[in-house]
Amino acid sequence: MPDLTGADARIDLTNAYRALAQRREEADRERERITSQIAKLDAALEVLRDLVGTSADGAVTVGAGSALAELAGAGMPAPETGGARKPSTRSAKAVDRRVRIIELLLENPKQWFTSHEVARITERPNPTSAQRNAVSEALRRLLQHGSVERDESTKPVRYRAIPSALREILLGG
Repeated sequence: MPDLTGADARIDLTNAYRALAQRREEADRERERITSQIAKLDAALEVLRDLVGTSADGAVTVGAGSALAELAGAGMPAPETGGARKPSTRSAKAVDRRVRIIELLLENPKQWFTSHEVARITERPNPTSAQRNAVSEALRRLLQHGSVERDESTKPVRYRAIPSALREILLGG
């Protein structure tokens, strides 16, 4: 005999309500996780904006003082800056150069740059040969990690950003 009291319908509605409430809680937790990640990204971007500046002659300059500590506070790994170097660690100067190069490439993701152009923009208008070599090495390493594209069809060789990979490097991922 069918249930005329409607108890079965109430049970079905109660189960549906519980399932919806549980799904909403899961969505809220996911939203909080995403909001937390966005806050970390915003903090990292602010630190990068503070790091990269321009001098009176238009050269890009980078300060490494407390901004590196802020990177660590934003969930990004801070480079080791003192004492004897291990083969796997980089000096603060090399990290700054790498950040300047990545920032330049991310600001112009569709533009192709030669290593000399990158050195002129990130180091100073007339970079030394050591600085040009350091920039070329940094670009070569970014190429090995799949963060830049290389166009060898023209001379000199040109590089272009792969934005998603460069952002991942900046975020320490």
